[in-house]
Amino acid sequence: MPRTRAINIVVGVAFAAVAATAAWATPGSAFSTTALVRSTAAVRINIKTHPHTLNDVQVQSVVGQPGGYSGWHSHPGYGIVAVRAGTVAIYDGDDPTCTPRYVSAGEVFTEEPGHVHFVRNEGTVPYEAYATFVLPVGVPSRTDAPSPGNCPF
Repeated sequence: MPRTRAINIVVGVAFAAVAATAAWATPGSAFSTTALVRSTAAVRINIKTHPHTLNDVQVQSVVGQPGGYSGWHSHPGYGIVAVRAGTVAIYDGDDPTCTPRYVSAGEVFTEEPGHVHFVRNEGTVPYEAYATFVLPVGVPSRTDAPSPGNCPF
C-alpha cells in the first residue's frame, strides 16, 4: 500500500472517530456555569486528605481594601486561592526574615493546613480572590493565631 494511501486511511479513521464522538455528545438545556476567576499556579498543587474520612469544601470570596490585612491565622485544611484583582503580600510565620511573597491578579497561592501566615494588601486597589478550602467536617475554615514575633506587626 502506498504511503499516501495509508496516511489518508489513518486520517479518515481519526475523522470518523471525532465525528462519532460529537454525534454522541449530549448538549445541556437550561443549565449554565459562570467562571468566577481563572488563575495559574506557579507550583504543582497536591492535596492529600485522609482516605477514610469525609471533608467539607468551602468556597469563599475574599476582599481586602488597600492597607487591609488578615491578621495572623492558619487553616485546618488545604486552601487554594485564585486572585481576581489586586496584589497582596503574604508573610509566613516561620520566616525569620519576615520577607513577603507577592501574589497578583491571575495568580494562585496555596495554604497548607496549620501554617501560620499574615496577608496584607499593600497596594492601592482592592484585593479580590476566591478561596477554596478542603476542611475537616464541621470545623471553621480559619484559626486565629498570636503573632509569631518574626515581623514588626
